[in-house]
Amino acid sequence: MSPLNLPTPSKDAPRPLRLPGGPKLESFSLELRTVTPILGGAPVPRQLPTVDVIRAPSLRGHLRFWWRALHGHAYSDASRLDFAKRERDLWGGMSLGKEEPRRSLVSLCVSGVSDASPDLASIHPSEPSFYALWPTRNGDGDAPSPRWNPGLRFTLEVRAPEGVLMQEVRNAFRAWVLFGGYGSRTRRGCGSVTLVDPKERESWLPKDASRAELCRLFGDLPFLRPDLAGEPRDLPLFRGARLYRGHRGESHSIGNEAWLQALGWLRDFRQGTAGAPDDRPRNPAPDDDKKRARRSNWPEADKIRHHARPGPRAYPEEHAPREQYTRSPAWPRAGFGLPIVFHFQQKKRGTAKEFYKPAEPEGVQLQWVMDQEREARDRLASPLIVKAMPLANGRFEPIALWLERGYPQGGKVVMVQSNRLIEATRASFDTLHASDDKPLFKRLRDAKSLRDVFFTWLSDTRKAREV
Repeated sequence: MSPLNLPTPSKDAPRPLRLPGGPKLESFSLELRTVTPILGGAPVPRQLPTVDVIRAPSLRGHLRFWWRALHGHAYSDASRLDFAKRERDLWGGMSLGKEEPRRSLVSLCVSGVSDASPDLASIHPSEPSFYALWPTRNGDGDAPSPRWNPGLRFTLEVRAPEGVLMQEVRNAFRAWVLFGGYGSRTRRGCGSVTLVDPKERESWLPKDASRAELCRLFGDLPFLRPDLAGEPRDLPLFRGARLYRGHRGESHSIGNEAWLQALGWLRDFRQGTAGAPDDRPRNPAPDDDKKRARRSNWPEADKIRHHARPGPRAYPEEHAPREQYTRSPAWPRAGFGLPIVFHFQQKKRGTAKEFYKPAEPEGVQLQWVMDQEREARDRLASPLIVKAMPLANGRFEPIALWLERGYPQGGKVVMVQSNRLIEATRASFDTLHASDDKPLFKRLRDAKSLRDVFFTWLSDTRKAREV
């Protein structure tokens, strides 16, 4: 008897059409391409993965975040447990109360990863991307951490229960593409993606970054409505978010260019030297040393010098705290996220080997701490996202999105030096200046929040406008 001529079995298990004992599934599959560098995203920090360049568990975490941002408004603080249960029912999770761990109803499959090109080059502070990619720098003489160049492609298949749940997953995916990214530093625009197929772009993406287009895509979800914002919570939400786009509604054919424009808005607000003397974040460089700008007009550096080494000769005399900034704590830029690591220049201007004496403060960070606690916490994500938004026509707009989110209830910003919390430096997140300060950056004088200061500055400098 002749042998049977059977086909070679597939290595891939067939995808189920229905969960065991559960609802019928539907799916969508899309090819994606990165348009800005991917930083991180591997199981081992500061290394590129050799397998699973794009990891499904990481993507699920990103989609889960955006699902919460879209739907968390419907649940008050008193009903947090109900929201956690609903999230767990869809996305899976550990045991909750008496309930057993639950498997996710959302299945992700990554395939077809291609054009993965590592970038091993050093990044100089003068490069526009440095503001986002500075964590790749290592110590003197050490190679920088690698990252993936833009242009990496992969296909993502998503399966979820049909109907309302799948629509929620679709909206979470769309929000991730428009406002998120893959890997770390996504709130500074790293790891942004777009859709490869033109027809899919027309279906999934907005024609421009206007309110009308975004509301059309997300349906009746409350979106970009600061007037509807509730009491501040530590859950980031779309409901009361505010979105700014380029002042002229300009777009770019290259995503990296739109990203650098949006990133430049934040960099210039924090470190820029343009403007009138009382309306610029930092004083410009002197004529004899154009490479190094003068002192910042924000209060943090002066406040740190007050507290770093109390007593005589605690700092270089030429950098003594200015009289406009007192010892009373105020850390306005903490609202952009924590920790903030401070590296004071130790070498004198115009010299290669002569150091300041006494030395400038070292080992200083801003972190945060809960009331009645003495253990500082070093991580608080930024509510601000600056990135390139992909459009249906294949172009990109620079955007700045500030999510509706409060600061941790009972939390205070605090200065930490050499891992030691300095008690006298506790201040509320909303403290833009101390009551006895006379801010050198005038926009801090009468504003109520860092968000208002930033967006007013964007409008006044004609860099961006609200949608």
